[in-house]
Amino acid sequence: MSNYYNPVKVIKTDNWLLELNTRMKELNISSPIIVASPGNRKRLNLESKFNPDSIFGEVGTNPTFETCENAVEFCRGKKFDGVVAIGGGSVMDTAKVIKAHLSTKKTGIFKLIGYTDDYPQSIPSIFLPTTHGTASEVTMWGTIWDMDEKKKHSISHVSLYPDIAILDGALTLSLPLDISIITTLDALSHSFESIWNKNANSTSTEYAITAICSILDNVPMLKANPDDLNIHNNLLHASTTAGLAFSNTKTAAAHSISYPLTIHYGIPHGVASSLSLIPLLDINREWIKEPLDRICNKMELTYEKLKEAIMSIPEGIIPYSLNDWGIPEDHLPKLADESFTKGRMENNIVALTNDDVFMILKDIY
Repeated sequence: MSNYYNPVKVIKTDNWLLELNTRMKELNISSPIIVASPGNRKRLNLESKFNPDSIFGEVGTNPTFETCENAVEFCRGKKFDGVVAIGGGSVMDTAKVIKAHLSTKKTGIFKLIGYTDDYPQSIPSIFLPTTHGTASEVTMWGTIWDMDEKKKHSISHVSLYPDIAILDGALTLSLPLDISIITTLDALSHSFESIWNKNANSTSTEYAITAICSILDNVPMLKANPDDLNIHNNLLHASTTAGLAFSNTKTAAAHSISYPLTIHYGIPHGVASSLSLIPLLDINREWIKEPLDRICNKMELTYEKLKEAIMSIPEGIIPYSLNDWGIPEDHLPKLADESFTKGRMENNIVALTNDDVFMILKDIY
């Protein structure tokens, strides 16, 4: 890829509500749907800030078909002229399904996923992340989980890029430390995946290097001072920067391997998507020597010390092996078979076989 593209306007602020109201006026949004989780609906007292009838606040841990169907039904009979998402990845991905519905008037989730024509109308959207991991605020795709079929689906359309992303670290302060670490691991995975990627370009790689270095700098401070607003702001900006990287490359092998771990065993996405980073770093090392050397030099780390720094992120906070998450070892061959997600695995700069993935799973067992 020689060209870089990302149309999202990223705004950093210390007053998210004031900024949101200003930007809604700028985009001529007068009647938005507000998408949130039950927790954020309560913590942020959203019903005192927005019309309660406009708040869809039932998004759970993962955006499921059922959640998205309920969201589309929530829109029935209402005239929303914009989408505001306040939450983590699940909220923002659900908001993209809502935006697709409002823009196309289609109601079936598979119809929305498969819609490739230009949207008949443009519905403006503003996303405010409350975690520092997913970066859905700067990408054009979202993940939807079919829990009945045990499958992961993606919705993707150039019109699903949010118009504006508002970053305020204060929105992440209520995160428990384990969730902060889990979402940060997702951002780290986004960063490395965009470097060892066939679709990488110089701009995406620059963003990824910046994000990796910021994450490695700030995580030890976060663990020592989990309520420090400045640290949360740094990690939130790093997550969005990682998003600016993989918004152009998509993810690769680590995410492809992660999906069956989440769908079958409930391993949180940030954990599942980062467990394989170290073996993949070893596999891809020779193909990404220049950016890897830049990271090591900037952090003043040897390659081995870099790997130790990565492995120290979850240490003492969250389980970090397949065995720790209760996966039977005899399930690894089936997991390897299910790890080849179209549009993800083939992005890895080194082509991986089923045997390669099995050995990766053995390594992280």
